[in-house]
Amino acid sequence: MLETGQLLPLSFLGREFTVVVIDPDGLGAGKPTVGIGLRGMSRHTNMPVSTLVRRVIEVAADEEEDDSALAAGKYLKLPSGKHFKVTPIEANDGNTYQVIEAADWVELSKEWAKKPGRLGTETKNGLIDFLGWFAAEGFYAAAYTVLKRTYTYEDSQRIQQWLVSREAGKPARKDWAWAISEQGGNSPFKYGKWTNYVYKGLFGMNAAEMKKAWEAPMSGSKHIARNYIPESVGLEMVRFCEKMVAVMEFEDLERAHDEAIRLTQIKFQQKLDSDRLGG
Repeated sequence: MLETGQLLPLSFLGREFTVVVIDPDGLGAGKPTVGIGLRGMSRHTNMPVSTLVRRVIEVAADEEEDDSALAAGKYLKLPSGKHFKVTPIEANDGNTYQVIEAADWVELSKEWAKKPGRLGTETKNGLIDFLGWFAAEGFYAAAYTVLKRTYTYEDSQRIQQWLVSREAGKPARKDWAWAISEQGGNSPFKYGKWTNYVYKGLFGMNAAEMKKAWEAPMSGSKHIARNYIPESVGLEMVRFCEKMVAVMEFEDLERAHDEAIRLTQIKFQQKLDSDRLGG
């Protein structure tokens, strides 16, 4: 049974989201409305979390006025003056998410891109890129419906794979880097610090040391030779680990990295054991 606050990890057009169920029957029986939290959307639009939070206002019941057309509750107010409903939801992971309905995020991004106020160039471009990315499958869905009179799950998957392949040249670490930029403080060395944290957690040595071991694996210590991880597998582990840091969205970066490292080790241990045994 669906319930308010249920979390759903969702991969859509090559991007990872944590979707929150707002109303289990919002579009009819068993057809929920879903949304995405402020922090979850910030990295997909290049919009700093602090900017989003700062623009959330609360309308009290005794402040409702006929000319405002706003019911009591929380709203994200744009520079244009337009408001979008923000729903605080206690999710089943114990956290409270400030959620905006998924379709509203698209309208919000369009409105903000048209009237950006004091947004920087990078953030304005992020909003535009998000809109272009999001609209792509919808356009094909409409075209397929006209041409085929239907749009199936298989059609969706095929088009998503094609669209993702077109994005393959973009930096794979974008989501992880966004998490570090938002939560890693002001040090110019923060990316190197957390990169080495991942490498040490996964392989017991920092990135430079591990890369040297990959260049000459048998010239290192017996420990390295005995526990050697091929470069192809190692890089896959690093990518998976960084992806997990971004997906979990913990506010504590150390906790996020520790948990991501643990899950990565579990995921890849069976593969490594099998390779060493020749299985």
